[in-house]
Parts: sequence; structure tokens; C-alpha cells
Amino acid sequence: MMPKRGAPVWLTAVWEQRRTETAARIARAVTKLHSDGCEVTYSSICAAVRAIDGISISPNTIKRNGGAYEIYIAHRPPSLRRCLPEPLLAQTITAASPEEKRPLRSRIQRLRRETKDALIARVLRLEHIVEQQKAAENALRDEIIRLSADRPSSRPPIKEQN
Repeated sequence: MMPKRGAPVWLTAVWEQRRTETAARIARAVTKLHSDGCEVTYSSICAAVRAIDGISISPNTIKRNGGAYEIYIAHRPPSLRRCLPEPLLAQTITAASPEEKRPLRSRIQRLRRETKDALIARVLRLEHIVEQQKAAENALRDEIIRLSADRPSSRPPIKEQN
């Protein structure tokens, strides 16, 4: 496996400038949508940017650009239903390191898109695998104990004194 290389230093300024330009485009598009009385959605922002700047952007550009995403979050319509996470899930996210949180949230979102039956099947399969693992561990422990008991002791026997 090859080591992961960092971004070239000379590109950092270029990328930062592009991120700033994208966030400014999103801000102009959101302002235009508000003045027109339109709803702020990913697709409406993309269409507004295309109309204003003549540049096509994707919703993923908005999601991946921190400044643009904050602008979107601040102006998007309120969610109809807010899903509160299960306390155990919230604790898991809180306990994760900063590097683990983003992949963890992505995985949670991906799992939320699965059906309940698919998730139930996964849980049942995992429980079965855990039971098999426990059985294998118990068998290995029993074998170690049996082999230890069969092996002659390296110490000389203790002589009884009468």
C-alpha cells in the first residue's frame, strides 16, 4: 500500500481561491432566490448560479465546500420532520475522534437509506457471527486447558514428609 501524499503546496492557494469564489457564487444565488421569493434548494441554487454566472455547479460542490454549505444551511427551508438520533447513536458520534466523525456520519446516512428489513437481516447475521466467534473462542480455551492439563509439569514433584 502506497503512503497517502499530501496536497501540493503550490495548489493550496488556488484551491482556497476557488472555494472562496464558489461560496461567493452561492451567496449571490441565495440572495437572488430570496429576492425572487423562491425556495432555497440545491437544485434552485445550481440553476441560479448557472443563470447569474454562466457556470454549472453540482449539488456536491455545495455540500463539499464548507462556506457554501453553511450558506445553504442558513437559508434552506426548515425540515418538515427532524429525526432525533437514538441516545446510543448520539453517544457513539460524540465519542468518535474528529477524523472518525465524518466517515461515521456518512455511514449512518447510508444505513438510514436502507430498509428496516435489510437492517434487521444485517443485525441477525452479525449476531449469528458473534455466536460462532464465541463458540470458537470457547473451544480454543477448552483445548488450551486440556493440553495444559495433559502436559507433564516441569517442576519436580513435591515429596511429602511424614
